[in-house]
Amino acid sequence: MRLLSVLLLLWSVGASAHTHLTASVPADNAMLMKAPETLSLSYSAEVILLSVEVTDSNGDNVAFGFKPVTAAASQFSWPLPALKPETYVVDWTIVGKDGHKVQKQYSFMVH
Repeated sequence: MRLLSVLLLLWSVGASAHTHLTASVPADNAMLMKAPETLSLSYSAEVILLSVEVTDSNGDNVAFGFKPVTAAASQFSWPLPALKPETYVVDWTIVGKDGHKVQKQYSFMVH
């Protein structure tokens, strides 16, 4: 944890505007006839991805192998398990180069 704090502090020097999600698969508010095989998140700049959770309408977590990373990147992708027809919420937390922690969520539905 101490190493991550130092990396975040050093990395935040020389920052500009807040970083934001530019694309996701599945997309926000997508209504899918087939369950997605992959979860992908793309950001406007390199970020450190602190957490990603996928939950169903009961609030149960969908295990998909997310592990926090200390290396900055702008694109991330994970294979998803077979998802049943349901509404899902994707919660993500990042730290951008500007040093700001951003936590957002979006949802999608599998029919």
